[in-house]
Amino acid sequence: MILSALRALDKIAKGTIAPGYLLLGREIYWRDRLWSALRRAMGLENGPTGLSEADLRQSSLDAILAQAADRNLWTPRQLILIRNAHTLSGAKPLESLAEYFRTPNADTVLVFEMNDVDLEAEDWRERDKIKSRQENWERLCDVVLLAHVSMAESLELVRREAAERGSKISPQAAELLVALLDRDLGRIMKELEKLCLYRETAEEISEADVELLVGNRAAAHGLSLPEAIGTGDPKKLMETFEELIPKGAYLPLVVSDITRYLRQLMLLQESRVRDSREASKILWSARLPAPQTLVPELVRQARAIPRRHLVRCFENALRAEIALRSSPVDDRLIVERFLVELARPLRGKVSGRPASALPRS
Repeated sequence: MILSALRALDKIAKGTIAPGYLLLGREIYWRDRLWSALRRAMGLENGPTGLSEADLRQSSLDAILAQAADRNLWTPRQLILIRNAHTLSGAKPLESLAEYFRTPNADTVLVFEMNDVDLEAEDWRERDKIKSRQENWERLCDVVLLAHVSMAESLELVRREAAERGSKISPQAAELLVALLDRDLGRIMKELEKLCLYRETAEEISEADVELLVGNRAAAHGLSLPEAIGTGDPKKLMETFEELIPKGAYLPLVVSDITRYLRQLMLLQESRVRDSREASKILWSARLPAPQTLVPELVRQARAIPRRHLVRCFENALRAEIALRSSPVDDRLIVERFLVELARPLRGKVSGRPASALPRS
């Protein structure tokens, strides 16, 4: 059965516990919530007894299944987290799992973790990989999708988590926190914990508190690729590319990410957006969110880059991807040329200086 994280949590809270779960996705907030819920439901909250972890890069699947099947008097119930389950390949591991789950140990729950895939990826290879894993694993155990949530759901979770910690957070502060950390619930909850400790009294967490404790730190990182493009400086752009994209990276995925950024610019340009808050809402509704700190720069670029150039860049992105799949002598050179051409209209323009008017189509 394929379940959302919220649906899986609801079933566990009602006492319906599966013998095994595959946690598919990168949102560690849901992983931690599911782990805590299983510990409570199995009566394993009071210490490490009955809890164990295994890494399939170091331990064999056969050894883990033997441990799961073992009925130990010292640990009448077992909850085992198995990391790097994506390393299981071929039919043999799936056959071993199918054999175990035909008659599983009723006192053991296996939790497999696959956090190497992005459930929101647009690349067809990534989506095929996700679909294949769902089809292979749903016959064995419950597949729980650790997906990012919508803006509205993120805000509700922040409000609820703050209330559980005895604090209140203003709607504006909650929106800023979620936008700054781009719906990364794991990081959001860590920062919320600090904000609640900072405001131990009944005083409400404000937008200023978020800017003080989160905003400065979020802005302290180096340039992102879109920001480097926005400088129009080829040297700075290449330095950022070298810093952010490691040698041996799968460059068609990099081009896919840049194409997503082009779609953001095109959408903002077509909507004639001038305000960052309005831009954030438009990007969220189109499922093309961007970190709040980056939105003003996207608005500036959308107003500064001619629309015809954006269209040409979409064509160049397709050419670059085709070239990368043709076994080129130097694949990084293809991407570098693409980036330099993309940044050409912004060359010499100071980042942050507003354009006088939207470019005409």
